Amino acid sequence: MHIRQSDIATWQRCPLLYRFSRTPGTVREQSGALTFGTILHDAVMHMEIAQDLQVGLDRFTQHWLEPTLLDPELEIDYYLKMTSWAKYKDDGPKIVKDWWSIIQWENDVVLGREQGFSVPIGEHVLDGTIDKLAIRRIKGGEYVLLISDYKTNSKRPTYDYLRHNIQFTAYAYATTQPEFWTGVENGEWYYEQTKDMRRVGEWVQLRGPLRLDAGERTPQDYQRLRYAVDMMADSIAMGIYVPNISGESCTYCDYRKPCGLPTREEEGLAS
Repeated sequence: MHIRQSDIATWQRCPLLYRFSRTPGTVREQSGALTFGTILHDAVMHMEIAQDLQVGLDRFTQHWLEPTLLDPELEIDYYLKMTSWAKYKDDGPKIVKDWWSIIQWENDVVLGREQGFSVPIGEHVLDGTIDKLAIRRIKGGEYVLLISDYKTNSKRPTYDYLRHNIQFTAYAYATTQPEFWTGVENGEWYYEQTKDMRRVGEWVQLRGPLRLDAGERTPQDYQRLRYAVDMMADSIAMGIYVPNISGESCTYCDYRKPCGLPTREEEGLAS
């Protein structure tokens, strides 16, 4: 079975959400926050590639004015309270500028952006995309393989949360497999050069901005990942999707209608 890295994150939020997301024709609502995050992520990536602030600013403005130019599914259905189209329009350029003030001085060796992968994990295949993969020289002169994940929300996670975040584990695990490097330029050479490097995660919070250490990943973490993938695959095969009914999961869910939840307006969640 193919398991996407994003599927694992969705499953963590709510297994029923995973089922809805993989069922064609299920009614889904697109939040302004999700569209904003996608557009901002795209603008930052193109700015870094071009090494030009104006590229990022222009790309954000273009796609925020017409989100469907980037992806037809980015048409916005609702905004959560305390957010609006105008607020995101103002926030975007500021976030892009603030990140540029930091990233323009970066001297990492970038090996890939939006780097897709498909690697074996036990009896299954793990698919996914890494926002940015780089080699970084850290204190003491050591070189590490750095996996950066870009986020646009304002919630700051703790180190303990990041250290055990299974998404970073999935990214790091993928880089240990030779199949990963077939999609990287000069991948065979870089595989040999990096195979003994420590895999370190970096949570990039664009609002702030902040760069948070997500910790090193070890073989013990990879065992935990494999166990999670096996259990997830077993549940899917048996059709078992136990919902997570926490308030946080339901508030930000795009599938409230098929789940039978009250509307956001009825709960006072939408603006």
